Amino acid sequence: MADEPSRAAQRAEFEQRAIDARHHGHFQQAATLFREAADRAIELQDRLNLQLREACCLLAMERHDEAVELAFTVADLARAEHHLPELVDALGMIADHYVRHERLAEATHALAEAAHVLDDLPTDAGIYLVLQNLAVTYTNCGFIQPALELYDRALRVAPTDLDRQFTYANLAASYHLAALADTDPERRRQLLADAMYAANAAIDPEGGGETMAVTSALAHRALMQADAGNFAAALADATTAYSTAIESGMREEQIVAMAAEAIALWRTRGGEQVLPVITRTLALAEAHGLVSYIGSLRAVQVEALWTLGRQDEARAALEQQLHEGTRRLAIERAARWEHVLLAVEHLRTEMMSLSDPLTGLPNRRHLSTFLPAALSEPDPVCVGVIDLDGFKRINEDFGYLQGDAVLQQVATLLERACRRGDAVVRLGGDEFVMVLRAASPGDARQVFERIRTTIATTTWQGVDPEVRLTASVGVASGSGSFDASRVLAEAAGALQEAKRAGRDRIAFR
Repeated sequence: MADEPSRAAQRAEFEQRAIDARHHGHFQQAATLFREAADRAIELQDRLNLQLREACCLLAMERHDEAVELAFTVADLARAEHHLPELVDALGMIADHYVRHERLAEATHALAEAAHVLDDLPTDAGIYLVLQNLAVTYTNCGFIQPALELYDRALRVAPTDLDRQFTYANLAASYHLAALADTDPERRRQLLADAMYAANAAIDPEGGGETMAVTSALAHRALMQADAGNFAAALADATTAYSTAIESGMREEQIVAMAAEAIALWRTRGGEQVLPVITRTLALAEAHGLVSYIGSLRAVQVEALWTLGRQDEARAALEQQLHEGTRRLAIERAARWEHVLLAVEHLRTEMMSLSDPLTGLPNRRHLSTFLPAALSEPDPVCVGVIDLDGFKRINEDFGYLQGDAVLQQVATLLERACRRGDAVVRLGGDEFVMVLRAASPGDARQVFERIRTTIATTTWQGVDPEVRLTASVGVASGSGSFDASRVLAEAAGALQEAKRAGRDRIAFR
């Protein structure tokens, strides 16, 4: 097996090749290269990130089952290892899958978890793709306003011109969809203006050569131009977009471009020969669930059938054009978004019940589920109960507010010392518990010795530097979920031994 520097270099090479392939619309090649890069990733989080990018390429090729299978795998690992950006990204793909299969309750649950986790992430360049991909999911679910808000956040942190180009293209599609669904003429006009601005920004040559972005923006600009009566420009954009969409397997862009072309052809040429183009486009849109963009084409179909003397068919098409179904759908989507928000609030409340309000650490209730789960795994688990020596003096000499500040500082130190997959919990007062998974007593001694030394040498904010705070630690180990109470009791007993032996030390049982 290659050494780590060699693996890292290979991973970087495959990733860059994958990015280049994706930019040119070669999604199969990009998916394969992202998978090769993931196989060479050293860190788990890096591997999960690359797998998600592979899944995005699979989605672009409409290989939904393979993509969502990968997303479920990533979500499970990301949730277990607390890799929050990757968890949000995977949950978005899972929600999209549930919506396609009309499993709306499960989609709501996945979106609520994603939105809840996203609240804990800083808005910076590191989560650009998370914001971008979740906005796509919101759009696919019909939640346009939340999608627009996420795209705006993504634009503000996009790390490269290509990323901004990609976001502008998706923003154009979402603004276009919002305009088509809005019945207020002034709002619709403004949304179309915003959509056109975003499309032009995506097509701008200075933005770079992101094939997906340019193709999507061209397709939507073509349809907007066709609806506005700019038929020559619509045909030019539609022809270019359709050709690239076919080559790259971009189904939505293909249908939007076909709709623009059909409208422009009927308005400029008319005739029986345009009707099959209209009919085929509508059939494709219905087959792929993309009818939201083709309301204007439905109106053109009615007009064409009536003009060509096919009145019965025109009446049937007119019935399909009625807006009552669209209005009901908009109401339903608004209600579904309210359900997502309610579920997010429920998760927040649930998390608050599992957290210590002062330090933000998990509390005893969380420990009651985390510790048995950790002990049920085959690897050994060490549990340390940590008590601050002399903390009472800080409360007495400097006040309880300063004592609370010290506890918050200690909580931060313990979180930093905690390894991935472990947990640190505040039991109450100045007592904490740390659960070390897959840890031998020797491993545990190293971790807790580092914690003891750090606490003993820390200068506490707002406290006289002469005041020394130390920690006593009691450690016990075990396995089997039925051992949770026993292991915790033995660790507490070891803590008392450390106290009796003089404090500022570690005792094992």
